Amino acid sequence: MTLKHETFVICMTIVLLAGLTGCKKQEANKISDTDRIQGTWKGKELVNDGEWTLVIAGEQITVDGPGPEDYTGTIILDETTSPKSVRLTILECAVEQYIGAIANGIYKFENDKLFIAASEPGSNTIPTSFAGGGNIRFFECDKAQVD
Repeated sequence: MTLKHETFVICMTIVLLAGLTGCKKQEANKISDTDRIQGTWKGKELVNDGEWTLVIAGEQITVDGPGPEDYTGTIILDETTSPKSVRLTILECAVEQYIGAIANGIYKFENDKLFIAASEPGSNTIPTSFAGGGNIRFFECDKAQVD
């Protein structure tokens, strides 16, 4: 091997290692959706009128909606599906038939907005798009400003 060739091989190895280190650093800085969804979100259902507030802390969710639609429960996100999926289990609610029921849905983040399309609790329907309709409800929320 000539000195020129050895120098080229060493330089390419350094460039390659530096690039791999940069990729790992970017992956380590990526925030999970479970972390990103934490906090208070305010928004609306796109079919019905009314303001909604979602407060998410860990796997716990509290929803304050119009009328008797307040509830508490658990929220589990799955980032590995396409579209990404969400599973809401209702623990407390004024609508008795929803207690213990599961609402399956999909979610996405676009910039600072959260979009959720979810089935009625207890339904076996799983949304495939963010269109809403039928027993699918579609929500658009913004992260609430921290005072």
